[in-house]
Amino acid sequence: MRLEIRHLELVVEVAAAGSLRRAAARLHLSQPAVTTQLKRIEQFVGGALFVRSADGVVPTHTGAELVRDARNLLRQFGALQRTARVNAQAEAGAPVKVGGIPAQQFSLLVNALTAMLPGREVTSRTIRETGTLTALLRSGELDVAVLREFPGFPLRPPEGVAHRLLLREPFFIGVSQRHRLAERGEIELADLAEEKWVMPDPDDSGMNEYFARVCAAAGFDQHIAHLTTEAHVAFALTAENRGICLLYPVGTARDGLATLSLTGTPLHRNVVLAWRTDSPLAALVDEVCAKVEDDYLALVESSRFYLKWWHDGGSAFALP
Repeated sequence: MRLEIRHLELVVEVAAAGSLRRAAARLHLSQPAVTTQLKRIEQFVGGALFVRSADGVVPTHTGAELVRDARNLLRQFGALQRTARVNAQAEAGAPVKVGGIPAQQFSLLVNALTAMLPGREVTSRTIRETGTLTALLRSGELDVAVLREFPGFPLRPPEGVAHRLLLREPFFIGVSQRHRLAERGEIELADLAEEKWVMPDPDDSGMNEYFARVCAAAGFDQHIAHLTTEAHVAFALTAENRGICLLYPVGTARDGLATLSLTGTPLHRNVVLAWRTDSPLAALVDEVCAKVEDDYLALVESSRFYLKWWHDGGSAFALP
């Protein structure tokens, strides 16, 4: 025999799992098949790669060296595959199709893909409804998308669509600069019990239900006076002291508003990246997420209020 990629993958998985049984489950093989294959690999290299015990397996010195080199080779092989697939798609002229919620993370994703895939066309469309986004991903109308997820309302993407957390983003509160709380900086959610709220129209994300639950847990029922999906309308109503509104940490200009953070960050959303598992972009997910995170941190630096919250401990909350 000779060593093949599948042999390296098996050795690396056994080391990571710490037992042949767990490695077999992760590899979707039977334990006897893993045991037999490992013995063949050890015969080829001429020595034991793992010490077996009732508690599992531990790499020998030879095994540890092989696992280290195998991991490096597998990373290089993965990069080779990614480059080949992306280049093939580019030569075919297929655009990268991006979708997502109308938020800063959406534009960061478009920018990241444009920078990472020079010469490849990137098209995009913003959509608020989670069900529509996941359906478009499943059908192939989109390759990748940015979605939001709220506690108690987990995403359940269809088969063929994978997802991962990009970051956890707090909600701040916007009030008029003439509001009684405008100079406080940080407040308790219960301080807003008597306020009128400007909220977005309910949708299938569960956002409005989530907010109602959190407010109820804080001891009051949310009084919603205005519903709008347009940020500029919400900001105008708030600036005129017609209500209070939600603020994302980074976003458009907010003239006439003061920003307040909530003690303990009781209100937040998860910003999630979702993609088709059969898309060539699936191989680039780690790099895309790292690029989006770096660019998001640059936005944090540009926001005085958010930067202070971030340095006061918010970064541990926000980054996965």
